[in-house]
Amino acid sequence: MDCLELNTRQLILSDLAASIGEVKTDTADRNVLSAIDLITSRVETRVVEDKAEAPQENGVEQTEERVFMPNSRVQCNIGFAELAVNLPHAHVNDTVPVLIDILRDIPYIDFDQCLSWDEWALPDQLVSMTVTALLRIASAYAEHRQRAFEAIVGLVLQIVKRFKTANAFDVLSHYAPSFHGLYRAVISVPFDWTAEEWCLLAEHLNKLFEPEVIERMNRLPIDALSSTGEDIEKIQFMQTLVARYVSRGRPLSGYFIVCCVIEAQWTVLAQALGRTCSTEDIISSHEEAEAANIAWQKLLRYGTPGSGFTDEAQRATLRVTMKNALQTFTTLLVQIQEMDVDPAEDSYCWETMSESLKLAAVCCAASNQLDASLYDRLKTLLSVDSPIFDNLIQEAALKSTAILVKHFPETAAAMANHLRRFVTSPLSIFEFEFATSAHTPSPLLAAARCLSLCIDLAPGDDLIMSYMYSLLNYIAATSKDIFETSSVLGMSLGDVSDFNTLHSVETGLRGLTEDEKRTVGISTISVATRLALESKSDEVTRLTVSMLLQRMRSAEPTVEAAIAYNLVDLALTAPHSSFIDIIRAFSAINRSANLDDTRFSNNMVLAAQTRLAKELKGRVELYEIYLMELLTLFADKGVAIQNAAISNHHAKLEEMSEQLASLLLPIDALLSHEDFVVGSDVSYNVVTLFRNMWFLCVLFGFTAPPERGHTAMEWRQPALARIAARTPPIVLEEAHDTIVSDLEYNTVIRQEYVETVISKHRALLTRHIPLRSGEVRYLLPGQVLFLLAMHDIESMRAAAGLPSSLVTYFVNKGINKTAGLLACMESIAEKVIRGSISDLNGQAAKQALPNGLSQELRALLVASTHRIPKAREVASRYLNRLITSFPSLMCDPPLVFAILEVLTLLRRATENEFLDEDNPIWVYRSDRVKLTLQLSDSYEARNQILSQLQRDSSNWFELALSRAPMELHSTLQKYLATLQMSSLADASELGATIASQWAKAIGPIDRKLSSLASLSVTKPDRAKTLASQLTSKSYFAGEAMGFRFGRASGLDGLHDPMQFVPKQEIERLKKRMSEAIAEIREKQSTLTVDDVRRLLFRAASTLIFIEEWDYDLAHYLVALPFESFTQSAMSAGIDAWTWVIAEKPRYEVTLMSEIAAGWDVSVKLGKGVFSKSQNYIDPFLHEVQYSPTDKAAIDRAARTVNRLLAPHTLILQLLFSRLQAARYRRPGLMMLFQRLALSSARAYRSMCTHPLAREARYAFLLFGFEALKSSFLDVYCEHQLRLSLYHAAYSWFAVRPQWSYGSNRVQIDADIKLLSEFLSYLQADSVRGFPAISSLAPAYAPSQPSHYTASLKNLVLPLRLLVENEVFRLTVWSNPVNDPKRGTDHLCQLEKTMLESTWTAAVRRTWEIDPAITVYFAERFNYPIVQTEVGRLVRSSTPDVLDVPEALHFLVGDRLDTNVQRDLRYLLLWAPVTPVIAITFFERRYHNHPQLLQYAHRVLEQHPVELTFFFVPQVVQALRYDDLGYVARFIFETAKISQLFCHQIIWNMKANCYRDDAGEQEDPLKPTLDRMTDMVVASLSGEARTFYDREFNFFNEVTSISGKLKPYIKKTKPEKKAKIDEEMAKIHVEVGVYLPSNPDGIVIDIDKKSGRPLQSHAKAPFMATFKVRKERIIVRANSDSVIDPEAQGKEEREEYDIWQQAIFKVGDDCRQDVLALQVIAMFKNVFMSVGLTLYLFPYRVTATAPGCGVIDVVPNATSRDEMGRAKVNDLLDFFVAKYGGEDTIEFQKARLNFIQSMAAYSVVCYILQIKDRHNGNIMIDGEGHIVHIDFGFLFDIGPGGVKFEPNSFKLTHEMVVLMGGRSSQGYQLFQQLTVKAFLAIRPHADQMVSTVQLMLDTCLPSFKGEPTIKRLKDRFALHLNERQAAEWMMSIIRNAHENVRSTAYDEFQRLQNGIPYK
Repeated sequence: MDCLELNTRQLILSDLAASIGEVKTDTADRNVLSAIDLITSRVETRVVEDKAEAPQENGVEQTEERVFMPNSRVQCNIGFAELAVNLPHAHVNDTVPVLIDILRDIPYIDFDQCLSWDEWALPDQLVSMTVTALLRIASAYAEHRQRAFEAIVGLVLQIVKRFKTANAFDVLSHYAPSFHGLYRAVISVPFDWTAEEWCLLAEHLNKLFEPEVIERMNRLPIDALSSTGEDIEKIQFMQTLVARYVSRGRPLSGYFIVCCVIEAQWTVLAQALGRTCSTEDIISSHEEAEAANIAWQKLLRYGTPGSGFTDEAQRATLRVTMKNALQTFTTLLVQIQEMDVDPAEDSYCWETMSESLKLAAVCCAASNQLDASLYDRLKTLLSVDSPIFDNLIQEAALKSTAILVKHFPETAAAMANHLRRFVTSPLSIFEFEFATSAHTPSPLLAAARCLSLCIDLAPGDDLIMSYMYSLLNYIAATSKDIFETSSVLGMSLGDVSDFNTLHSVETGLRGLTEDEKRTVGISTISVATRLALESKSDEVTRLTVSMLLQRMRSAEPTVEAAIAYNLVDLALTAPHSSFIDIIRAFSAINRSANLDDTRFSNNMVLAAQTRLAKELKGRVELYEIYLMELLTLFADKGVAIQNAAISNHHAKLEEMSEQLASLLLPIDALLSHEDFVVGSDVSYNVVTLFRNMWFLCVLFGFTAPPERGHTAMEWRQPALARIAARTPPIVLEEAHDTIVSDLEYNTVIRQEYVETVISKHRALLTRHIPLRSGEVRYLLPGQVLFLLAMHDIESMRAAAGLPSSLVTYFVNKGINKTAGLLACMESIAEKVIRGSISDLNGQAAKQALPNGLSQELRALLVASTHRIPKAREVASRYLNRLITSFPSLMCDPPLVFAILEVLTLLRRATENEFLDEDNPIWVYRSDRVKLTLQLSDSYEARNQILSQLQRDSSNWFELALSRAPMELHSTLQKYLATLQMSSLADASELGATIASQWAKAIGPIDRKLSSLASLSVTKPDRAKTLASQLTSKSYFAGEAMGFRFGRASGLDGLHDPMQFVPKQEIERLKKRMSEAIAEIREKQSTLTVDDVRRLLFRAASTLIFIEEWDYDLAHYLVALPFESFTQSAMSAGIDAWTWVIAEKPRYEVTLMSEIAAGWDVSVKLGKGVFSKSQNYIDPFLHEVQYSPTDKAAIDRAARTVNRLLAPHTLILQLLFSRLQAARYRRPGLMMLFQRLALSSARAYRSMCTHPLAREARYAFLLFGFEALKSSFLDVYCEHQLRLSLYHAAYSWFAVRPQWSYGSNRVQIDADIKLLSEFLSYLQADSVRGFPAISSLAPAYAPSQPSHYTASLKNLVLPLRLLVENEVFRLTVWSNPVNDPKRGTDHLCQLEKTMLESTWTAAVRRTWEIDPAITVYFAERFNYPIVQTEVGRLVRSSTPDVLDVPEALHFLVGDRLDTNVQRDLRYLLLWAPVTPVIAITFFERRYHNHPQLLQYAHRVLEQHPVELTFFFVPQVVQALRYDDLGYVARFIFETAKISQLFCHQIIWNMKANCYRDDAGEQEDPLKPTLDRMTDMVVASLSGEARTFYDREFNFFNEVTSISGKLKPYIKKTKPEKKAKIDEEMAKIHVEVGVYLPSNPDGIVIDIDKKSGRPLQSHAKAPFMATFKVRKERIIVRANSDSVIDPEAQGKEEREEYDIWQQAIFKVGDDCRQDVLALQVIAMFKNVFMSVGLTLYLFPYRVTATAPGCGVIDVVPNATSRDEMGRAKVNDLLDFFVAKYGGEDTIEFQKARLNFIQSMAAYSVVCYILQIKDRHNGNIMIDGEGHIVHIDFGFLFDIGPGGVKFEPNSFKLTHEMVVLMGGRSSQGYQLFQQLTVKAFLAIRPHADQMVSTVQLMLDTCLPSFKGEPTIKRLKDRFALHLNERQAAEWMMSIIRNAHENVRSTAYDEFQRLQNGIPYK
């Protein structure tokens, strides 16, 4: 290092020191130690004999020889000092003595007279760095403080002594720089000096105040020059040294040294005073004088009276020091006054005087005594009588005053008044010229701060406002228009005394000249502003802003500029409202300026706007506000210029346009803030303003390059380029974007003006795109400007490496429809692309491609998947051109990763069609590369995008392979290495496939292999290399981690990692796994999936590498995944198990035994497939709720079942694979598999019956049959295994036939394939007949194969029938509309060959296996012989089916026929049927059979109240037939259990007392109902009775309003509303009351002003809004947890409030609505039970009395009628206006919601024959769902008694158009969902029909007796099979599509009732 240049050596040493500082730790690091040794080895100090340095006798000093030190050694010492601060703690003790020696040697070193230094001389650097190191070490290590301080004092002593006696040359070249270095260190390093230390330093430093010392120092240059004689080198060295110091403002003169002494003294003294104060909120500059600045701030902030020194000796030193300081000030003042001219700058007079004042002030504070002479001097200096005026002097006087006021607050009031007079004086130091400097003079700033402090400390309240008014009076008094201003001010202050004050102020200013008045005004403005800022009061700031804005309107230019400047400072901290006032005032001045006159003030306002834009940092919330103001101003001025040009053709347009262009400066400055992100989500208004700005820039030619010679405008192009880079897309995708109309007529483009200049722009555009000259000729002016703006913006952005925004111009559907404009845009895009590539080529040649290009390419990649085809096309083309032009971009890993991830996401998006075809996913995200795709719902478009990107990416990879194969391979390997598989289910990724394909591809650069590939028939690749490199990287990375772990754990023996695994680590691992298993079992584990995976693989690797098998570890390896039993844990377990088996095959049986044991435990514990938690349950055994379809609940149910079943499914895959591997050679394993199959099959009764369990169950059966087929068992064992498997197969059919759950076509296809494969097993199954193992002779063998063959034949036939039927049903469900593209139905060949006798035999055989199968067999095969035989078996063997509720129908039938023998005595033991079926047994058709009645009563009581609550209307109707009182008893007993049931049953009984709306025609049931009501009410007592009274009083109070409205029926709506509001104001909401229609929530408030009368001719319905509090259960679970989220989630009850609107009707029978909504709610339950996302909203309607009811209002919904009245042409227009264009995700989501709800309501309308479907009864909610309301006409009646509407449902043209048209994907989905909905409800027809039939005797208008029920049942088409039923529904859809009867009825409604429909 010694051979290096000196500055290079110094840089190396500094960098080494900094680097070591980053590793400041006691841990020995070899690199750190070597660096320390390198530097310390070069440190040199003198050898000093152990004797004291003392003067000789007679006072003669001993002259000690100085030691020469070369520059290189000095640099090493400096480097060591710099290093010392950063050394590890362990080295500090050895470092301090070296530093002290270095400091001790300073006076005795003869420094090399070298001039290689730049800033400070070598002695200066060495002292500064050494003292800095000592101070910092002493601050951190108290034990070294004393020695460090003594060394510093010793240096001071030696230097002071040598200042007096040493040779002048030595003083100037050595000791003066050394002292300067000491000074720099002291004022820069914060240190908690003590008072004693300051006194000791001060005693030595005060000697430098001696006049002879100062005199000698001032003569130093002359004396030094004379002492050098004729030594030229010395003279040159001295001159250069002095010159360099002078150039840096540090003349080495006497007064400079004194100044250094003074500043060092007050810095140390101030730190000693404030050593206990915190520095957390002190702003540190980290520059020179940091310690001084911090110390001063601490004194000002935390100084308190009486906090100084108390020791008398210390106070004496303070007095001496203050005397010296004041004497220095006085001496210099006298000298200056005697001079004719100001002292020279290098004399340091002003600085020394300033620091003297500061030192004196600090001494006063420290001595706790105010010095009168100092105080008087300061007051004099701060007045017009000051003997001198200089910025430094007055600023120092103000700062010193602040210190005195802080420590002596009694002076604050007087000083505040003094300062007010001072700042309002016309002093020269307050003058500043805005044209040259825009900074407020520092004395004014200091004066404002000092005045603020004085006001704060002075006694009195609200002094700040008084002083502000006083200062503002001065501002007003300096105005030319005194009276006008004063009147304004007087009004502002609202006090006559202020007017008098104003006149007194004006009187005081009369003697001043205009310039002096101006100075006073400007200075007062500045001080008022600073005072407002210092006050940090919003009120003061608002007042100041208000007054300055008023003053600004009449001020002259200079004052206006001062106001503008100060308003900027205020705006930076002002409240929101004041900020807006300021920017609007600036805009108003700029806007109202005379365009022909560029006034100075206007330029200053522009400067103020620009400065505000630059300095508005951190206030992010104001960025957009200011930006909009500037852009609006830009637009207004642009319009004004055009107007001026129109009105005056001779206007100075060039000057005006230059003024407009200057506004780009503040816009550019504002947009340059890094924290101002103008993203694509910016508001529409901002986009419009940006668009207008660019139109004006193009219009006035700002974007064109400046002509030669116009240097003044050269700033414009860079500014525009920066603005372009931050401009958001100026074209939006949203439908409400008015850009198309803006291009035709834009408010900022005046047609009269643009017509005069457009030819020039048209010509320019033609030059840009000459091939489109024909189209350009016919473009509108706005379109021309738009195209030019597009060209200019995107060209500038592309040149800056930001090409991706080009795509945004093609996202607007309106623009894309304009053919000529679109063609020109494409040409512009092509030109921009070519220009971009050209620019990038130039940059690439210089290796200077933009850093952000990779991110832009990613943006283009994402844009190439855009939902809009044209945007996709442009993005794809641009991206392809860029990558093909620069193939090496494919060496960029982020880009390659992004391409692969986008491909993965796209394929996932296309697969969504099969995974959940009814619910497309629009947004796909890759967390690996932080990338999001927003895709169209069109699967055709998705497939096209994927195909295109695959083709393009293949070309890109091929190009990259030809250029940089190694980099590409390395990148792809890195991608493959980062892939993580959370489960075996997500094993396929397109990105990984393509990455592996190209990672093994051979590039052209490998010429031999390339040649071989071209010549060979079989194509070679690099698969071996790929595998080898990936394996090597993984292995050695793992080995390195092992070594690191070994070192950290202190383990030995890591020399051979293949042979060694530490035993203690194995024990620790086993313990951790055991603990993990226990924690999971207790549901207390905090392990994540990654933690478990890590544990498993660590255990697996340990088992592989240890020589002796560890059985405990193997057990834990298997037990942990089984204990967790989640998909991710099991996937990790299988990976680990297969790894161990592959590496140690001899232990396979051992490990598989553990797995089998784990399986058996899961069977016993009822986990996974063997869990009953998700078994099939009748949908009406779930609570039926009046609420909209909850898609989240459907998804949650699917996830729950998948989580439950996935582990066993994964294990079965492993078992099947191991079975195939072991079947030929591993009898032990085969025996294990057979035993596992047998034990599992025998547990068939525990197997899950959920539809999604079909796959797992039949996968197990395939495994079992494969094990059976591969076995070598005797005939008996074979039969036992086969029989168990058959029973397990049959058990699937022991529940009702089920569809698949959800719309996962992959799941259905997998189920069909499994069943088909199982069917082939059944067809091929045969008895193999191996001899039985027996001790008997063959003749006496216990069984023969023939017996088992016959048994097998009987087993196979019914099972084949059932499986074939299951496959058939699933194929119909998978292809409901019989689309040939989806395949054909499964042919049930066996079913077609069945005879009556074989049907009978099959039924009987299933009965033998399980009677439940027989019952559901009849549901699958609707043949008379099957129904008859099943009925016979049920009646003859009734006890066998007591646990099958559905079998009761075969015993009882539709009615009790006495001619048929039935054994009803078992009814009391029968499993409960659903509530509605139980209620039907009370009907007359069952003849009040006692046992049937008892069963029905038991069932109703057995079910939870939540289930029976829903059927309250049917229970009430059952009272008609309740001769024996069973129903009454049920009502009475249940009313005691549930208060809500009690209230609802009472309301319903009251509602059924009469058959008409008016309550005149009694129902025969009325006496019974009255008696029952009285009995129930009478039974209430205590809290129940109080609750009843409270609720019914509240409800009666609300409904009584309707009666009180009747006199107002003929009056106006406002009168009706006033009456409603009056009555509602009287209602008091008591605790716990609820709306009858909302029993699940309590009313806590009423919107007393929400009452609204509804339209009715003779009745008075009204609507009101209630605040309802409800409760919901939230399960909070950690998705990363290894515990099943359902198990580990904690249920929390959460209350939430909603505003519920309700309609109260009087005189309208609501019971029919109640019935319709009951059935709709039942439909919803059925749909949710099969996972269909069909939306229904069964809102609540409660009939409460005859002709009375409460109806919930569908929230956030609009009727189609209201749309028509709002002039919305059709549904499509409404959706576009509400949700955006057809390509937006919001629109597509709303359309999907419409389709799903439309399909559901179509089936509802068809089954219930809902009529009167005019547009007033069809609602569209906020999410796009269609919701039907008003069910007054059902079944067999229509409006007017005529069924004019079609018998299908309403499906109009506009509905089909909204879906996308008849051939669209949306309409296809509608048909599929409608058919599926129909298929789903058919099995539950009996319960729905029964629900309606029970209401038949109410004689509701819609009932026409029993024929109504028959027709209702017929509409379910129960006589048809599944395919025929699907075709039936398709015919209904075809009939409904644009049915002319629907259109005619809509027209009738329009003419009759004024209800629009189009």
